[in-house]
Amino acid sequence: MKQIVVAGIVFFITSIFGQPGLCAENHEKEKVSAVQNRIFNSSHELDLNIGYIPDDDFFNVYPIGVGYTFHFNEDIAWEVARAQYMINTDKDLKNTLRNDFDVQPEQFPEQKFMFHTHFVYKPLYGKHAVLNRGIVNNEIYLFAGPGMVNYEWEYSTGETVSENVFSISFGAGLKYFISERWCLNFEVRDLMNFREDNTENNIYLGIGVGFRFDLSPRKVKEDPTLKKLKSILNDG
Repeated sequence: MKQIVVAGIVFFITSIFGQPGLCAENHEKEKVSAVQNRIFNSSHELDLNIGYIPDDDFFNVYPIGVGYTFHFNEDIAWEVARAQYMINTDKDLKNTLRNDFDVQPEQFPEQKFMFHTHFVYKPLYGKHAVLNRGIVNNEIYLFAGPGMVNYEWEYSTGETVSENVFSISFGAGLKYFISERWCLNFEVRDLMNFREDNTENNIYLGIGVGFRFDLSPRKVKEDPTLKKLKSILNDG
C-alpha cells in the first residue's frame, strides 16, 4: 500500500511540473555560444623572416629580414618596422636574351632592400587538433601599410644608378603558436612599387619565426560569470 501511495505522489508531481518544462523546450530555443579567450596574447613580437618574389622579370628575388610588431589588444596590432634585404639570382630569361639572341634590355631594375610599416587587424582565432594528439592555436590576420623600396638600375653599358621609390604593401597571414613564446607566420603580400618610369606590382610569399614577450604582465579580461562562480565556490 505504501508503495502505491509513493508512486501516486511521484506521478502527480511529474504531471504538474514536468509538462510545462516540455512545453518551454518546444517554444524556446536555448542560445548557445562558444567564445574562447586567446591564451597567446603577448604585447611584443620580434620576427625573423624570409620570402620569395616569383614574378620579377629578370631576377629570382629572396627577401630576408627582421620585423617588430606591437599588439595593442586581441584585435589590433601595429607592425612598427619590417626591413628586408634582397638576395637576387638571374633568371633564365636574362641569360637567354644575352647568350642565345644577343639581345638585352637597355637596363635591369634590381630590387636591393625594402622597408615597410603595417596596420594589422586580427579577426580570426582558432585551434587545430594535430593527429588527435595535441592542439595548435592559430590566428588569421590582415595587414596594409606604406614603405620604401630601393632599386639599383644596371644599364647595358655597365653603369649602375640607385633609386628609392614609394611602396604600398598589403596582404594576409596565418600565425601558428608552437609555444607560449614562439610562433610561425605564413604570409602572402601584394607589393606596389611606384617607380619613376612605371608602377611595378609584385607578389610576395613569405615565412617567418616570431618571438613574443611582455615587458610587464598583461591584464587578462575575466568573464563576470566565471568570477562569480569562483567566489561562490571559495565561500563554500
